Amino acid sequence: MKKFYTLPIILLAFLSFGQTPISLIGVNVPYSEDFNGMGSTQTDFIPGWTAINVANGATLTMAVTDGSASVGNVYNVGAVGSEERSFGTLADVSIVPAIGAVFTNNTGGTVSKIAIQTRMEQWKESDNTGINETVAFSYSLDATSLNTGTWTTVSALDLKEKLTAATTNLAVNGNLLANYTNLANIITGLNWTNGTNLWIKWMDVNDAGSNGLYAIDNFTISVSEATLGLKQNTITGLNMYPNPVSNGTLYITSNSSEEKKVSVYDVLGKQILESKTSNNAVNVSTLNSGAYIVKITESGKTDTRKLIVQ
Repeated sequence: MKKFYTLPIILLAFLSFGQTPISLIGVNVPYSEDFNGMGSTQTDFIPGWTAINVANGATLTMAVTDGSASVGNVYNVGAVGSEERSFGTLADVSIVPAIGAVFTNNTGGTVSKIAIQTRMEQWKESDNTGINETVAFSYSLDATSLNTGTWTTVSALDLKEKLTAATTNLAVNGNLLANYTNLANIITGLNWTNGTNLWIKWMDVNDAGSNGLYAIDNFTISVSEATLGLKQNTITGLNMYPNPVSNGTLYITSNSSEEKKVSVYDVLGKQILESKTSNNAVNVSTLNSGAYIVKITESGKTDTRKLIVQ
């Protein structure tokens, strides 16, 4: 892996600050994003995600396309009217996008290993067979935006042109097997301390000729390994029931009668409920049907459980 540096842009108004980080709360507790929440018309970014023009650091305004767009930008990509979406980039001479997201380590320890999976979808051909286009992946532990900090490249997660023999620069369906590639990598040797952020990005390049449009879909990131503090141990005798829960009442018990702090997160890592209990009931009646992560803290010890609400 290579390291490279990005100079801060002087005009702070152009920086992509203000992103709400996505919280990663435990080992093997994944965050997943399929971008379908954008719908077929939305131009707002999914929380935690953003995009800039590499040339000046300005945050881009997302547009919608089915792959037929010809102007450099960041795109909500999918077939016309379809709710199956992806997050894409198209470069030209004036706009060269970088797309990415920011995550906070809320595991209670120092993360040394993360796993990332995603799917590269090509939604538009390029017209230059002499260049195999690449949208390069990198990550940073000291960035405050997509264009600050020290970045480390991971080529296994690059978005690489799939239709290398194409010359027509036409739109294609990125959901077809011939037009997408599944990507996965485990990044090791990290020193991602608790409470700090990790940024990821894919940075496009304006290649000669008319560029292709490349998107990410079915993205997942999870903490694979973390060194927890002495007090961050599994809670002895922890039990959470019923699971699935259907009547709005969740019971959490352990071998101790000490008070427990209970935090509930949705699949995007957003905390949506906080409560306290001493071997007793927790009211979860406000939760909609779906999957959640419950983080339980007792006497400085922390554990996590997956919860299904029916």
